[in-house]
Amino acid sequence: MFLTKINAKIAFLLFVFAISTIFIFYSENNGKHPDNIPSNLSNNLTNSNVHSGDLIQKKISNTSSGDTVIVYPGDSIQQKINNVNSYGTVLVYPGLYKENLVVDKPLSILSKQGKPADTVIQAADPKNDVFHITANNVTINGFNITGSQGKAGVYYMGSNGNITGNTLVYNKYGAFLKSSSDIIIRNNTVFQNGFGVYLSNSSRNTLENNEANNSSHCGIYVEDSTENELDFNVANSNNEYAVCLKNSNNNWLISNNMSNNELKVDINGINLENSNSNKLISNYISNSWKGVDLTNSSDNELSKNRVSHNYFSISLHNSNGNKLLNNTIELHPYTFSITLSRHSQNNIIKGNTGGLNEETKSLDKIKVHYTSNSENNTFEDVIVD
Repeated sequence: MFLTKINAKIAFLLFVFAISTIFIFYSENNGKHPDNIPSNLSNNLTNSNVHSGDLIQKKISNTSSGDTVIVYPGDSIQQKINNVNSYGTVLVYPGLYKENLVVDKPLSILSKQGKPADTVIQAADPKNDVFHITANNVTINGFNITGSQGKAGVYYMGSNGNITGNTLVYNKYGAFLKSSSDIIIRNNTVFQNGFGVYLSNSSRNTLENNEANNSSHCGIYVEDSTENELDFNVANSNNEYAVCLKNSNNNWLISNNMSNNELKVDINGINLENSNSNKLISNYISNSWKGVDLTNSSDNELSKNRVSHNYFSISLHNSNGNKLLNNTIELHPYTFSITLSRHSQNNIIKGNTGGLNEETKSLDKIKVHYTSNSENNTFEDVIVD
């Protein structure tokens, strides 16, 4: 009886020891391999039939405001715009997309590669805008935007937007700002449109480092607009004017290049009409019929510009109180330097020089021609004709 009790105790202790050993072994091995996952889940994640982009797209489509959605060729950009939350990003993979897009909330719409050559958005309906934007804080970057024969490649009515790094071609208007402010239009190539960039009733916008060439009307047209800045743009071979300001005040044109291949009648540089208190500084205007032409425009400043080999270099018509300071005017033979006509009065013309005279090795003096009804102008170091 006594031995039976002892054997039972020994058996119990051996059982407890065995259970403890198994527990310790399991715990140690589990700690060494914390990343173990069931084999069926692992196989699902590595299934070669699942498109990685689809996984990313599924993941980001379920997130909240400020997310990114992906557009692949064959997808609808408009559908993605409709579905993404405000302040999100629509990222478009290379391809041809035929759509007219409406953007009515803050978004960034970007090409994946950032190269307009491989991501083309063509108007499905050429009578409508390619992009029609009616929201603030919209960015359009990296597209070839084309085919709006009746309207604009990018129409923007809002504020604080960006149109950057695009090619805008074969539209009536490359980019059209309507009642817009604080928009940045930068590093775009704009050519063979009716108008390259058109501003209407818009203020405090920046146009910088764009190429606006070969428009059937004007490269850059600014109407009823104030306090805009046009810097370092190129506007060549446009059929009317490189840059035109109409009924527009307090704008800045700085270091723009308007250099046509050859001088042709009615292909002109800068035109100001009924526009006051603008500043034209350090621009280069060459091979134009009219280099700089002011009509009914007063209190403007033209300084440090190089006006080279135009037929009419600088002309003022019924324009008063303007300052022409320190400009360089280089002439073709039998062309005009500065002309004042039709009651252009109280203008100041100082510090301007001509091109280098090869015979005298000095700078030629500027010749000023003015009509008898243009009075009370101030001239310094010029030849008055």
